[in-house]
Amino acid sequence: MPQELPASALYSNPGLGRLWRQVHLNCSPFRHRPSVRRLYLRPASILRKILTTPYSLVALGCADGTKESLLFGKLPKPSYVLAADTNLSLARQASRHLPAHKKTFRKIDLSNSLPALHLPPFTKRVFTLYGVLPNLDPLPLLRRLARRMNRGDLLLFSANLAPGQKGRIGARRVLGQYDNLPTRRWLEAAVLRFRPRLPPGRLVFGVFRDPRQVALARVEARWITTQGSRIVLASRRPTKSQVEKWISRVGLRKLARFLEPRGEEGVWIVARRAARR
Repeated sequence: MPQELPASALYSNPGLGRLWRQVHLNCSPFRHRPSVRRLYLRPASILRKILTTPYSLVALGCADGTKESLLFGKLPKPSYVLAADTNLSLARQASRHLPAHKKTFRKIDLSNSLPALHLPPFTKRVFTLYGVLPNLDPLPLLRRLARRMNRGDLLLFSANLAPGQKGRIGARRVLGQYDNLPTRRWLEAAVLRFRPRLPPGRLVFGVFRDPRQVALARVEARWITTQGSRIVLASRRPTKSQVEKWISRVGLRKLARFLEPRGEEGVWIVARRAARR
């Protein structure tokens, strides 16, 4: 199995953040398909009934906050917002976009343990995790978040899905969302900035099995050189049933699920499972 670049290497400085944003603007289904944008508004009807008291919003891996601001602009304003991303420049942008009475931003690498968040006491907490699960090992990440959640807290997360019931077949259907010029420019820039330097090579995209969950498909961009290969990007594409197994395994329970019509993306609302007596 080739070594992987850490996910944080793709977003580690403002230049890479700008290149990622070009990928988002030019290639993201969220930008180009109204049905995907509506997906991120659909939780509003449920959340309006739940968020009747002051709450804090923790936007994890928020990038520039576009998806979060779309939803929370339709909801009661949070009393406090923490925008967190591995790219501090993007987290700062997100904090500007998100409505709140008080807000801050931080650099947080979600591939590591979640640091102390120093949130206001005695408020319900809503965590969001949009666009992150494809890039990190999902079970450990969801488990770390579940352990940080109090009773009454909510987690909204999205998953880029492999449409249909067979993950690798579904993942091949969406390969063009990755193998395109803006994505190549972004990933090649990340390779050039990575230390220690990688040998000259070329990017090759394909669909592979996830090494930790063999039934899970993932799209990989590999940097192929005469000395071997390195995985630059690994984007997991679970089926919707695989996502719901993850929810159960980490001690969470599903409150709602929303899928876009093609079955390529979903949003879940989950909470802590009640402790057994």
